[in-house]
Amino acid sequence: MDRKTSTALFALLLFGSFFMPFFTWQSFELNGFNFILSGHTPLYKYFLSVIPLLALVRLFGALMSEHFLLTRKLLSWIPLMTLCGIFIVIYINGNTGTNIFEQGGIFRNTGSGFWLALGLSLLLAFDRPRPQHQY
Repeated sequence: MDRKTSTALFALLLFGSFFMPFFTWQSFELNGFNFILSGHTPLYKYFLSVIPLLALVRLFGALMSEHFLLTRKLLSWIPLMTLCGIFIVIYINGNTGTNIFEQGGIFRNTGSGFWLALGLSLLLAFDRPRPQHQY
């Protein structure tokens, strides 16, 4: 699989993972979109909106082979840094008692969409082109 195809596939899956259960909050499974729209969740929820937007930019960039103002590397690393930052904030808040999640810590309250997005952002960030062999 070449880089263009793998980037498009990872970006499409990253966009789709945003609509899978991200967090369990007060017995509700919230996907990323619902977590952002909820009025009772903390303000770092708006950082989650960066993930699907950049996934779409990466997807269209891979499909159209266009050059953007931001480099491909920066567009690949921003979702990973966003998810890691949210993970750290929730973990620190859970240890200080100001956690929004009632039952357990972050590992118990994160859904499959969060872990899928984290894994796909890792793959997207470390996706390297293979050298072309000349025969």
